[in-house]
Amino acid sequence: MRAIWQGLLSFGLINIPVKMFKATEDQDYHFSLLHNVCHNPLKYQRYCAICNKVVATEEIVRGYEYDKDRFVVLTESELESIAASRTKTIEILSFVQSGEVPIVYYENTYYLQPGLGAEKAYFLLGTALNNQRKDALCRVVLRSSPKLCLVSRMANANSLQLNTIHYGNEVRSLEAFSPMPFMELNKDEIELAELLIAKLTKPFIPEEYPNTYNHAISELVNKKLTGQEIHVAQKTPEPQVANILEALQASLERVEKNGVPTHAR
Repeated sequence: MRAIWQGLLSFGLINIPVKMFKATEDQDYHFSLLHNVCHNPLKYQRYCAICNKVVATEEIVRGYEYDKDRFVVLTESELESIAASRTKTIEILSFVQSGEVPIVYYENTYYLQPGLGAEKAYFLLGTALNNQRKDALCRVVLRSSPKLCLVSRMANANSLQLNTIHYGNEVRSLEAFSPMPFMELNKDEIELAELLIAKLTKPFIPEEYPNTYNHAISELVNKKLTGQEIHVAQKTPEPQVANILEALQASLERVEKNGVPTHAR
């Protein structure tokens, strides 16, 4: 597997050579748009309605729309002059309590692996973070863009992970939404809800939650390729319940009868 970034993780006066790898991969099916007459893939062209022509790449410039249909044109050299320096260092700015940064700030996850000869310093940082229950708040430059990130030791592993996080002004404040009104709850509703949660609590095993949509598409594509007949399943009507207490009680009875559901096929 090829690293997407290589550089140094700066820990005080210690510089730890690390390699960065994407922790996730896209498994979704991607479809091409075809002409329904000949099934030829459609091409996208950059067309100018004023000049009535397809525009060549060398004629394209970048513009920021500061008002309706009004643009400021920015050249590539101007953008490069303000681009972040492509430093090859993950700079630790401070340390925060693990879990202190809300999930809404999290963006992408990467695995960090030590470079040759850096295993001990890498392991030292991970052990110290784990013992202190801290994450390292860092800054890194990816594709000319400075990113805030958190470096932490992965649970049940000796490896470090890096999560890029959003800047504060990129996260919408809840104050922009209508406040949630306080709702009166009775004791029975709370107890049943908590009991249902307790009954459905189990360890997280990713393999028990496969991507059933992707699997269904794979089966559909294979049937199409082999000329099999396609049957559309009928939707099951949703059960109607009169109130929250009845719904909770019915849910508990179903769990007690069938056990905690697993979502594996």
